[in-house]
Amino acid sequence: MVAREHHRVDRRLLPPRRSDSERRLGERRLEVVSLDEERRDQAERRRAADRRQPTGRRELEARGDKLVVLVVSDQEEEARRVRDLLAGADPDRFGVAATAPQASLGRLARGDIDVVLLAMSLSARRGFATFTELRALAPAVPFLFLSDAEDERNGLEAVRAGAQDFLVKSEVDGPVLAHALRLAIERNRLHAALLDLALVDDLTGLYNRRGFLTLATRDLRLARRGNETLLVAFADLDDLKGVNDTAGHAAGDRALRDTAALLRQTFRDSDLVARIGGDEYAVLVRHAGPESADVLAERLKRRVRDLNRRAARPYQLSISLGFATHRASTLGSVAGLLDRADRGLYRDKRRKHDAG
Repeated sequence: MVAREHHRVDRRLLPPRRSDSERRLGERRLEVVSLDEERRDQAERRRAADRRQPTGRRELEARGDKLVVLVVSDQEEEARRVRDLLAGADPDRFGVAATAPQASLGRLARGDIDVVLLAMSLSARRGFATFTELRALAPAVPFLFLSDAEDERNGLEAVRAGAQDFLVKSEVDGPVLAHALRLAIERNRLHAALLDLALVDDLTGLYNRRGFLTLATRDLRLARRGNETLLVAFADLDDLKGVNDTAGHAAGDRALRDTAALLRQTFRDSDLVARIGGDEYAVLVRHAGPESADVLAERLKRRVRDLNRRAARPYQLSISLGFATHRASTLGSVAGLLDRADRGLYRDKRRKHDAG
C-alpha cells in the first residue's frame, strides 16, 4: 500500500468531511448581503438547510442515469454473475464496474461509484482488510458483502465496521440483489444526513463543536504520520450581547453569520472551520508555517475592516483571535491545543480592552 493510501486508513469509522458542493449548500447565504436581502431570504435559507444532501447522486438519478456498482473480487466469474443478475432484474437502473482487490483503491479513487459490492471471503480476513482500506478512501460510499454462508458469522462484524449489508451468495437472485443495493444506497444517504444534523451548526452552515472535535481528531492522526505542524485558531465575536441589545437578535444572528463568512474567506477550503459555541469559533490548520498565525490574523483584520466599511450593518463587527501551534507527533489531543488558543484569545481581548 502506498503512503497516500495509508493516510486514509484512519478514516474508516468517522464521517467524511463535507464535499465542496455540500459546504456550499450549508453556507450558501454566508456572503455579505444587506439586511433587507437577509430578511427576504430567511425562509429560503431554512428550506435550503432542509434540502441539504449528503451526496450528489440524487440529482444524477433524477436524470435517469444508472447507478454504478463496483464489484471487487479476485474471481472474474463473480463480476460476470453480478452483472447478469442485475441485467436480468433491473437493466436500466444499474451499471457494473469490476476490479480485482489489488486495483480496487485506484478504481474507487477515480470516482463515479455509487455502491461497492465486495464479492470475496471474510473468513480469510483479506476481504475485511480490503473493505477497511476502501472505506477509508471513500467513507461516503455504501459497501455490501456478497460471500459464502460460512462467512455469515463474520457478517455482523462487517456491519459494525460500517458495511450496509451482508448477503449470502446461495440466497441471492437478481431482484434480491437489486433491492439490497437500492436499500443500501438510501440507508447510507439517511445516515449521512443524520450525521450532518449532528455535526453541523444550522445557523452558519459550519461544523459545530462535536463536528470540529470529531474531524480534528481524525486530522491529528493523519498529521502525526507526516510530523506536520498543526495550528488552531480560536475566534470570538466581540460584544454579541451588545449587538442583540441594541439592534435585535436578528442582527445578532447576522453578525454570527458574518463572522462565519469572514473566517471561511480568511482560511483555506481545506482548513476545518467550526462554530463551537454561541459566539466562539475554532479553525484547525494543517501544514502550518512559522508565520501562519501572523498572516492569518492580518488577513482577517483586513476583511473585518472591509465589511465594516461597505456592508452598512447597524453594528461594527469585531473579532478577537488566539492561536496555538504544535507538532502533531507530540500532541496528545486537539482539545489541549484548543485550550491554549483560547488563552491566546483572551490575551487579545485584554489588549483591546486596555487600548480602548
